[in-house]
Amino acid sequence: MPGRLITTQSAFDELCDHLAESGIVAFDTEFVSESYYRPRLCLLQFATKERKAVVDPFEIKSLDRWWDLFSDDETTIVAHGAREEVRFCLHFAQAPPRKLVDVQVAEGLLSRGFPLSYKALVQRVVNQRVDSHETRTDWARRPLTSRQIDYALEDVEHLLTIWEMQQKSLKKCNRLDWAWDEFERRTAVYAAEDDGERWRKVSGVHKLSRREMAIVRELYEWRDQQAQTRNKPARTVLRDDLLIDLARRKPSKLPEVTATRGMQRGHKRDAEQLLACVLRALELPDGECPQKLDKHRAEPQEDVLAKLLGIALADRCAEFGLSQSIVGSMSDLQDLVRWHAFEGRQGTPPVLLQGWRAEVCGNVLTDLLDGRVTMRVADVHQEAPLTFDRFE
Repeated sequence: MPGRLITTQSAFDELCDHLAESGIVAFDTEFVSESYYRPRLCLLQFATKERKAVVDPFEIKSLDRWWDLFSDDETTIVAHGAREEVRFCLHFAQAPPRKLVDVQVAEGLLSRGFPLSYKALVQRVVNQRVDSHETRTDWARRPLTSRQIDYALEDVEHLLTIWEMQQKSLKKCNRLDWAWDEFERRTAVYAAEDDGERWRKVSGVHKLSRREMAIVRELYEWRDQQAQTRNKPARTVLRDDLLIDLARRKPSKLPEVTATRGMQRGHKRDAEQLLACVLRALELPDGECPQKLDKHRAEPQEDVLAKLLGIALADRCAEFGLSQSIVGSMSDLQDLVRWHAFEGRQGTPPVLLQGWRAEVCGNVLTDLLDGRVTMRVADVHQEAPLTFDRFE
């Protein structure tokens, strides 16, 4: 039986051969994110029906074979709460996973518990107890202890059994297609997190002029490059509030760059580059400055209508045995109200009117807005106590 901890390239390559032959793999990672530009991958854990293994990425020269398997369309990957695993795949494989199963999401389509921790999910589905004493461990430290390896392996030990049982339940209630749709949708959401104009997410940027926004954009891009080079979180290179402060002050001389509280300590070495960013933005033609985004002016009725739909959505989720948090948020309800009632139903339909969500609640919510149905209490003793009466 191969060893539990893999630290050589040859053993890792042999493991990948086995994973490829298996066709379905339980997968998890351990990482440290607090001190790095992007999370530092510290361990990879795998399980098939035949074996379990922990891979030390600090010792393996190339993990490319695994990332190729993760992103191919033949190998099913089973994980729990897989956001970071998807982001690792996007970074290392430069492609998204194509057959990723997230058992946390799958359980959310079978019960009103979402999101469940791995420990709670194992207890619920397979009635087993797992250890949770290493959740705060420093996974970057070496050597690894036997206890750490045990904990890491436990994170993948039950995933295949859980997914096998979930598949049967999903098929029984005709929700297996829902699950695959939701896995794919969430992968796309994770992939989109780093796309677009990320500088627009800086707090307070929407209050600035177009010229000041141009300064923030220049500073943000400089900060991001520096954070990558130094392998540090971007906020430790230059805080968001200091980006905004520089944009508003528009320093034109070197001493002015650090002439504010918070800029004196630790930023003097960067002052010349920061000033260059500001001056570049100030010299831009007006037409090249960022455009102000059209901020939607909420109608006074939107909040009331969204809250009304929230009551209907809660009842529908109870009827379907779903957690409302996996179906939609208050923001999703507001998007539906805005699109359906105030924007002439132009553009892409909101998420609550797409895919399996439309089957759960779409028609009920839009019919409520259109006055085609009324909502009333039918039986206070039922888990879903409301009923919706349709006008003929």
